[in-house]
Amino acid sequence: MKNLRKNIIFIVDAQKNPSGGGKKIYDYSNYINSLNNYSSEITHIKKKKIDYAILVQNAYSIYPTNNFKVLKESYKKAKFIIYYSKEIKNGILRAFPNYKLNLFEFTNAVNIEKINFENKRNIISYMPRKMPLHSFLVTNYLKEYLPKKWKLVPIHNLSSKKTFLVLKKSKIFLSFSFLEGFGMPPLEAALAGNKVIGYTGEAGREYWKEPIFTKVESGNIFKFCDKILKNLNNQNFIRISNLKRKKIIEKYSVNLEHKKIDKFLSKINQN
Repeated sequence: MKNLRKNIIFIVDAQKNPSGGGKKIYDYSNYINSLNNYSSEITHIKKKKIDYAILVQNAYSIYPTNNFKVLKESYKKAKFIIYYSKEIKNGILRAFPNYKLNLFEFTNAVNIEKINFENKRNIISYMPRKMPLHSFLVTNYLKEYLPKKWKLVPIHNLSSKKTFLVLKKSKIFLSFSFLEGFGMPPLEAALAGNKVIGYTGEAGREYWKEPIFTKVESGNIFKFCDKILKNLNNQNFIRISNLKRKKIIEKYSVNLEHKKIDKFLSKINQN
């Protein structure tokens, strides 16, 4: 009997220049399209009477509606509930403690091209979008003490390609993450050779380890500034962080991400 081609549909909200979790959905869909006997599409149209899985990308956005009855039914009837961080899994189990949910773990990959770390410049990059007041305060307090040879560069409304160009040049990345499902930008910055300083966004705690990552308690603006200034002359950072960076690349590899998707597709075929 000829195998029927399965179509995996991702239903998402419309986004211009998707980042973080939105960007990962496109990665998943592109990989599925590369496989035999599968196709995938991303749609913004609500479809009814289909088997579905729920991809939970943030434990702190798990209540998109006040209609808890409908929300619980949606989770109860889903064939799979997919997550990709410990924080998300914890949120799902806490939100629906009385349901036997079919949980499945994905992983996130950071596909970083080869970087010449010798091309690094005295740039401090940051994304002000999530916490604009915090980033405004930190950068303005910092300006009074920052040596003239250093430059602050905000990353805002840039494509993925242009964002990565900034991360490749900068030496320090400031994280203003807030209640994240995973936290891709700090991880991408780290693998691009940045010292990452700032907020974990909670979910980032699973990879937030020295010497690459330095944690600041959310809201501690002055301590944030102090830790940035302390790391301006960290000449040996690339060398001492090299082993840790390699381990992170292995843990969040494209190969592992694809293996998880393959396993998920195999489970679909069993149902």
